Amino acid sequence: MPSSQIALPLRRFGIIIVVLASILTVYLFSLCPDVYTIDSGELATVSYTLGIAHPTGYPLYTLISYFFAHIPGEPIRNLNALSALFSAAAAAFLFLISRHVTRNAYASVLIVSLFAFSPIIWRMSVTNEVYPLTVLFSAILIFLLFRLESDRIYYLLLYVAGLSLTNHMMVFSLVLPLFLYALFIHRPGLHKTIIGLLFLFLGLSLYMYLMTRTMGNAKYAWGNTENLQRLLWHMTGKQYQIWMFSSSPAEVLTNLAGAAKFLLRNLLYILIIPSVYGFYVLYRKDRAKLWLLLTILVLNILYTINYSIPDIEAYFIPSFIVLLVSLAYAMVNFSKYLRLFVILPIALAIPFLNYRSCTLRDNYFAVDLARANMSSLPDSSLFITTYWDIYSPIMYLREIKKERTDIVVIDKELLRRTWYLKYLEREYPDFFRSTRQDIEAYLIELMKFEYDRPYLPHVIQSRFLNMIESFVDAKTQEGVYIASSPQDMDLNAIKPQYRRLPYGLAIRITPDSTIDPFDFNRFLLKRPPVVNDPRQEYNMQIVRGMLIANINYLVRTGRAAKAAKVQAILNSL
Repeated sequence: MPSSQIALPLRRFGIIIVVLASILTVYLFSLCPDVYTIDSGELATVSYTLGIAHPTGYPLYTLISYFFAHIPGEPIRNLNALSALFSAAAAAFLFLISRHVTRNAYASVLIVSLFAFSPIIWRMSVTNEVYPLTVLFSAILIFLLFRLESDRIYYLLLYVAGLSLTNHMMVFSLVLPLFLYALFIHRPGLHKTIIGLLFLFLGLSLYMYLMTRTMGNAKYAWGNTENLQRLLWHMTGKQYQIWMFSSSPAEVLTNLAGAAKFLLRNLLYILIIPSVYGFYVLYRKDRAKLWLLLTILVLNILYTINYSIPDIEAYFIPSFIVLLVSLAYAMVNFSKYLRLFVILPIALAIPFLNYRSCTLRDNYFAVDLARANMSSLPDSSLFITTYWDIYSPIMYLREIKKERTDIVVIDKELLRRTWYLKYLEREYPDFFRSTRQDIEAYLIELMKFEYDRPYLPHVIQSRFLNMIESFVDAKTQEGVYIASSPQDMDLNAIKPQYRRLPYGLAIRITPDSTIDPFDFNRFLLKRPPVVNDPRQEYNMQIVRGMLIANINYLVRTGRAAKAAKVQAILNSL
């Protein structure tokens, strides 16, 4: 082979290495140092114990992250770094896709910078999440699409598609159009189509991990996937389907406007113009790929705007990648103007532009919030919360760090799932035994609810409240504490004759009229260096509200000096 033909691949490989190293360096610099909000604590705990996460279970992520959680170092930091590695690898595949389309390495660098340092990708790449693996799969699938020239690539495409679905079902809006494209453009014929489907199901078969680990008595076995029916429920996210396609037309239009704003923000607004122009380029060049990309875009947006959950932004991953691929096609007509001195300043400006909105460097707020809640609790007490951002980090602290294993910690909302009651029996056998009668009475009705059998709402609610009251009775002497919204109807209905008195970040449910106040000299919660997450700001508002409640209680009971101490903490937040 002539040296000139060798030099080009080596040069391309060198650019990829430089780009990868640069992206990883920025990700690791801005990496979250510990557990974060939402599912971070739960996913880390499941990864470490080889358990089963919330629907859809994420078996592939769990298996990969189990290895990373057990290599030397702090498990959560290893898992955060794993997210950075997934996203950086996805950026490498996107570079190859862009290079294939534009034939211009500099244009590809710009697209990769726009991708890697966009808010949608960067934020999920600095904490442990399942989404970066979906980002990687999305990039690999489109990379294989551009090389769909042989049966071997066709089979590999379908196998990878099946594997991608074992990580997150959002990628279905990408997999289905790709499968149809491969079927009608590659035209494998009936025999090879059947073989391709076998490869697809081979990838999907990894979901059997959920059943295997449930039968293997995994400690955290969300969904109790002990049979095919429950496995299917978990795979399809049955418990979340009440939030799918249930919005009013006005809400859908509002969500659509929010989706447009979000995607525009990630394209720096102005780049939506060449991205749309890229579809026109495709119209003239390759209409089959045009319809494929538009189908992915429409399916993904339709699904996402009809799913009413707070942390919905990550579900736009397929749409964002499609818009970037279209942007690459737009750059084909301008490639002669895209030189290093033009591209480099823009590519470098993007991470600086988005850094403050994406960094989690030195952000310990989530784990400190969990510790602040636990620190207020006496030995062997009961803590009931409705805040997932408190319970999820506590899972990690108790299971992996072995902190406060003496207390009983319960997520009130998870009590509506039979698997969670099974977990409580294993985690707190003595406590469970003392409340077994009311738990089993509630379980009879809960099983009807889960299996869609006729049930009476007032009966299941009554037994639900009786069960929680039995929890309170079992732990009144040691102390019962709650962290929930003041408007929580369930916990407000429990022991209405008892007082609700502020104690640190929790409320104590007690028959006493007064209690000794919490010692705020042990309070270590600090404001993070950068607050760039609405959810974190919401949690800080909850903390401020509890501090105000403590101040009012201390003033009312004649402890003005202690109230001043709490006021100083409040002012620092």
